[in-house]
Amino acid sequence: MERGIYFDGWYPNEHNYHPSMPPRRLTMADDFVEMGGTVLVWAGLGGGVISLPYLEDEAFGVVPQRFRQHGYVNESEFIAYAKQHGIDLFGIVFEAQAWEFPAEVEDGVVLAQNQLRGVGEVTTVGLREFSTDTGPADWKPFRHYFPDGLVNSDGDQVTDLWEEVVSRDLEGRPLHAHWVEVDGKGQSCYLADRNNPVWREYLKAIIRIQIDAGAPGVQLDETDVPLLALRYGGCYCKDCVKGFRSYLQTLDTVPDELVGVDLGSFDYRQWLLDQGHRTGTAPQTYPLYAEYCRFLQIAITETFHEVASYVKEYAAEQDRTVRVAGNFYDVAPFYEAMVDDVDVLVTEMRETKYQQPWYYRHGVGMAKGRPLVAVENPYGGVTAELLAEVKRGRAHDLFRLSILEANAMGANMSLPYGSWLGTEVKDSYWVPKELAVATGQTLVALDPVTTNVSAHSVAVVYSVPSVMRAMMDSDMFSDDGRWFEPAEAPDARPESYWDTIELLSRSGRTFDAIVLPDEGLRADTTDADTFAAYATVIVPDAWDISQRQHRALVDHLDRGGRVVVVGAYGTELADGAAQELLAHAGTTHVETTDAVLEHTPRDVLGAFTEHTAVSVHRLEDGSRAVHVVNFDHDADADRVTPLTDFALGLPGDDGTAGTAPTNATLHRPGTAPEQLPVTLDADGVPWVTIPTIDLYAAVHLA
Repeated sequence: MERGIYFDGWYPNEHNYHPSMPPRRLTMADDFVEMGGTVLVWAGLGGGVISLPYLEDEAFGVVPQRFRQHGYVNESEFIAYAKQHGIDLFGIVFEAQAWEFPAEVEDGVVLAQNQLRGVGEVTTVGLREFSTDTGPADWKPFRHYFPDGLVNSDGDQVTDLWEEVVSRDLEGRPLHAHWVEVDGKGQSCYLADRNNPVWREYLKAIIRIQIDAGAPGVQLDETDVPLLALRYGGCYCKDCVKGFRSYLQTLDTVPDELVGVDLGSFDYRQWLLDQGHRTGTAPQTYPLYAEYCRFLQIAITETFHEVASYVKEYAAEQDRTVRVAGNFYDVAPFYEAMVDDVDVLVTEMRETKYQQPWYYRHGVGMAKGRPLVAVENPYGGVTAELLAEVKRGRAHDLFRLSILEANAMGANMSLPYGSWLGTEVKDSYWVPKELAVATGQTLVALDPVTTNVSAHSVAVVYSVPSVMRAMMDSDMFSDDGRWFEPAEAPDARPESYWDTIELLSRSGRTFDAIVLPDEGLRADTTDADTFAAYATVIVPDAWDISQRQHRALVDHLDRGGRVVVVGAYGTELADGAAQELLAHAGTTHVETTDAVLEHTPRDVLGAFTEHTAVSVHRLEDGSRAVHVVNFDHDADADRVTPLTDFALGLPGDDGTAGTAPTNATLHRPGTAPEQLPVTLDADGVPWVTIPTIDLYAAVHLA
């Protein structure tokens, strides 16, 4: 299991100034050793979206002697020092950020940047100055990095990189990555567009410098750009317009709105403007919205593959092996086709809650055996509230739970180390070092009985096309009306997957998420063996399921499996085909999520409530470890109420000898492992009783 640290290292009582993190010190890596970390995310080398010379200064710049006195090092030196201690730093590539900062300059020397102090000539530094060779005197010229310049999709030499790569609204105005701009500082961060080939070439230059600096990993952030521009109404830059035109020409059937239109010269932006559409309206109300979204889904998959593959290609040229990580925000469906391009799946949550084990079970399913490392979201959920409580010396149990519940579910929630609190709060996310170290060392102690491989008999199907359509048609992109009035597409489809897995988790049931891909985005290998390990397969609102996936489920039924269908199923299949599954003797069809529980068996027996969660890990030797989380937090007492004499039973064999387990070892935070007696009930089910569960317990049965 990877143990992540969210290593922005932003200063306390200061805004989080993207994209360049504060200078690194050796003591930081020493802290990470104490915290038990193995991988650092959002961890450095981010300044390439200011300029490539700026990034090289981060990586290789001279550190003043005065700073050496206090352990300051440049990024390449920090990377090497961390690696010596078994910790991999992933360089961060901000794929959606193109920056210009206010600065004060004298004779080409930067006297102030971002935070001005009334000295020198007021100007700007960033991508524009880099591409026009008007930046600081010590910046290498643009053609040092691109000897032939950069040529855009019109065949023109790029003269202003900043304006070239930006996403644009319907009126052609630049879109901003507002979530990283700090108000009142004169910053300007354009929302860059990965559909633009110029930007992809620039990102590759960033990657080369990061690998040359020794980074053992490269993390690609904002991996859904430019689909994420839908939050502003969409991107209508020249490359998105060209790409959409090409996509429409591949369709077997021309959309009704375009009958008689010359697709060879079709300009979606101008076409919308001619019909009176303007920025500030929900994109779901635009004609061709479904087709436009499909184009974006394909485009982000293809361009991500190009950039992620380049990491491996360039590393191989340097006789290096470098891992790739991607920020798959909220593990949304449109990332699923990108998973095969990464070694580590990183997820930034849409909303961070005090209890969300179902989120991690979904993420583990999406990761398909890869490590899953999560980080909190300062803009959604409880992070700011939790930090305020921790600063008062409270909520230590809530903090520990926020980390430990992921481990119980086979994932990792990264420990904060000056991590991001957005741009509105003048602070960063730090917890007392003793708390971070103790929590991290708990993960280290639990590692021998922790894995991302489960021993569950229930699977829940995540139909990517079904959830994708429901998500794209929803009002989720409106930011609660910040950019346009929320609106759903007129024919928005049902989606009950998330309600189903939350219900299962809160009822003390275990499950695996089985991801059925969008066959238009990646090859599908689903067959009956996909479901062979599961006695029960739950299929919530998989209305858009392929013939291959349908066949696999029916074959599973014919082998004696059970299927529970929630809501709609197979409505896109040929007429009547869905009935082969719906009418099968092994199928139960329920209309509401609440009805699922009576048809779902338990892998672990015990007095579980909505305040507990459980998961069963299959260890390398075939034995099982039952992980239990206790969420019953008493706000007045500021602690979790312990469970006492908690009995749990584990039906089935130990996966090795085919016999019931005879030995149980209890692992709890802060205590040495201890042996527990195992008793068999009349049905041969082994039971153990845990004397006390404060926050967490893992019982290894062998």
